[in-house]
Amino acid sequence: MDAGEDHISGLPDELLNAILLGLRSTRAAARAGALSRRWRHLWTPLPGLFLSERSQDAAFLDTVDAALAACDSAPAIEGLTIRLSIYHRGGSVPAERVAPWLRFASQRVVGPLRLPLPRPEEVHGEETAAVLDVPACEGVTKLELRLSGAWRVRPLAAGLFWALTDLTIVCRFMDCSELTALVCKQCPRLMHLKLRFMLLAMANASDISIRSDSLQSLSFSVCKARLLEIVAPRLEELSVSLAPDEAQISAPKLAEVVWANDNYDPRRHRFDDVGRRLRLLEPGQNMSLMQQFDEVDELKLGIYIPEIIFQYENFLNQSNKLPNCKILSISLRWRHGLVPGMLHLLRGCNSTRKVFLIVCGDHLLGYPCLPSCPCREESHLVDDISLHSLEEVEITSHTSSHEVFELVEQLSKCNAPILKKVVMKYRMDSPPPPTKEVREKIRSMFPPNIEVDFYVLSKWKWVLLD
Repeated sequence: MDAGEDHISGLPDELLNAILLGLRSTRAAARAGALSRRWRHLWTPLPGLFLSERSQDAAFLDTVDAALAACDSAPAIEGLTIRLSIYHRGGSVPAERVAPWLRFASQRVVGPLRLPLPRPEEVHGEETAAVLDVPACEGVTKLELRLSGAWRVRPLAAGLFWALTDLTIVCRFMDCSELTALVCKQCPRLMHLKLRFMLLAMANASDISIRSDSLQSLSFSVCKARLLEIVAPRLEELSVSLAPDEAQISAPKLAEVVWANDNYDPRRHRFDDVGRRLRLLEPGQNMSLMQQFDEVDELKLGIYIPEIIFQYENFLNQSNKLPNCKILSISLRWRHGLVPGMLHLLRGCNSTRKVFLIVCGDHLLGYPCLPSCPCREESHLVDDISLHSLEEVEITSHTSSHEVFELVEQLSKCNAPILKKVVMKYRMDSPPPPTKEVREKIRSMFPPNIEVDFYVLSKWKWVLLD
């Protein structure tokens, strides 16, 4: 080898590509091109491009443009991620600089496309929101747009997202008709859809229709939606955190429902064509949603009831009949008696195998409700409670309150012939967890074949007490 020739440039292309891949950074691979002319375009056939601005860099946009230009002759790029720092150029990015990146993706990317962006340049409401036109990307399999600030995503009507299976849109604004056209007409293979934005305040712009033969999961958080229509024969998972005024849901394979919003009315939110059995139901504060289903593998209840009497009466009426469930998880935050409320729920748990209870802070005030509240009059007797399937109970409390002790005492008297384990967890060091004497007293309430354990949270870990 001549003295003027370096050893690295003499290596075969396959080995040089392996070296560049080992850098684990597209930007670093591009910079390595400065070492030799032969290296300059070797990095363009890399499986994917990952361009991330780790700190404020005024030249980063130029770096992205140059990197994509260097790949312009590549037949395909197996994935593209462009991540800008939230501090970029004072925290904003011009919309016109982003548009060419999406055009490049529509022509070259055959894998996932991820584009998290900081806020656009200064805008003053939806009329002046920064519009990001999204062309059809036939080869993109996963599209993730997470846009901070006043961005409006506007899918272009021409073309199809042939390969797209996963779509996430998080932005400030989107037009209802454009969303409907995108999901129903342009994404024939879409399986997973996540939406979080506000609908533009336009005439007839508040009705959303999601009709898809391929959709399997939907996470819906759309503000100002009047009607949500879902016709999805393969949909299994539905999560709603911002509920529309009305909903019509046809999903015969629906298996998981999370309704994390207080806006639910069975007269306006209709599950017209769904099964009566679910893997998971999390109705939030909407106890009446449980009436839609007969059987649930796991039922998660987040119950908050203020000290108002009629609110407690509504709780009693809506929870008179729980769906049959194998696992019942309850997060309890109310201002009523713990024991009568929990015994009321346990009366509907004949088929339940595991019960998980989290007693949150509001309840620690005791009985702050009125003396005439039904929770004071409700029976504490357990003679009519049969827990024939119950195997395990876990109670997590912020303190060792007297009412938690009373609940455990009543639980020990229930008819639970196959109960094997009771776990008590305490989240706070002050007030302290029960003393060893109290722990032994609790253990003595149960037959010797039932394991009773106590844990305390210490340095983010559960530590078993003696």
